[in-house]
Amino acid sequence: MLGNLIGNAIKFTPEGGAVQVNAEAVGDEVLFTVRDTGIGVPSKQLPHVFDRFWQATPKVRLGSGLGLTIAKGVVEALGGRIWAESRSGEGTTFFFTLPLATAEARDATRSNV
Repeated sequence: MLGNLIGNAIKFTPEGGAVQVNAEAVGDEVLFTVRDTGIGVPSKQLPHVFDRFWQATPKVRLGSGLGLTIAKGVVEALGGRIWAESRSGEGTTFFFTLPLATAEARDATRSNV
């Protein structure tokens, strides 16, 4: 998920722009943030960024249009949430959360290794 979001941020940020990645514990989950200074997504298109085959620039095929759909499916399957905020011409920020591992989950992982 993180690799996909970073790749998209780089793809849509012009030379000289910036991509920032952050992760922080917030309550019982981790909030990941990928922010870019790229072209942004117009507000009327923002609700569609996680739709299958949707692309920010439909005239230029820059991938399959499935990356964000897959990222959403994985995040939600792991018990998290994913969303985006954007302003056309000012960049986009993608956020996703994942639950922190419980002591029981860490113990189970260690015993399976």
